[in-house]
Amino acid sequence: VVEMAAMALSPPNKQVYDRIRKKWVEATPEELVRQKLLTFMIEKLGYPKHSLSVEKKLSEIADGYRLPNRRLDILCFETQTLRPLLLIECKAVPIHKKMLAQVMGYNAYIGAPFICLANQDSIFLGWRDQDRIQEGLPTYSELVNACI
Repeated sequence: VVEMAAMALSPPNKQVYDRIRKKWVEATPEELVRQKLLTFMIEKLGYPKHSLSVEKKLSEIADGYRLPNRRLDILCFETQTLRPLLLIECKAVPIHKKMLAQVMGYNAYIGAPFICLANQDSIFLGWRDQDRIQEGLPTYSELVNACI
């Protein structure tokens, strides 16, 4: 079980504050997973807020012909070069193998070295070029160092 930090909820818990987008958003089950993960990444793992992009259209991030009309849950960049490092897909349901194909498909356009699937209970980190998966996320500095 992954310990995630607390986040700001509005009464009566119908909205949650997104500190990256700087606005209140509907507190759907998936959004709660996303916001808890973002809080954990920022407060416990040292991810700079300005290195994170949330709910961006694939076409806003990647160049290409006929990009799918999809939104990325969380994309982490290296702050100096703005190179994508980590693409995260958040789910409000148990994680299964088909979801890995979804995040890998998105990453075909992004090219981040690491991909991640996360839900309320688990975080699975994978390497783009290897058949390797581990539980949990690295700190931001560990992520940057792994991508050098």
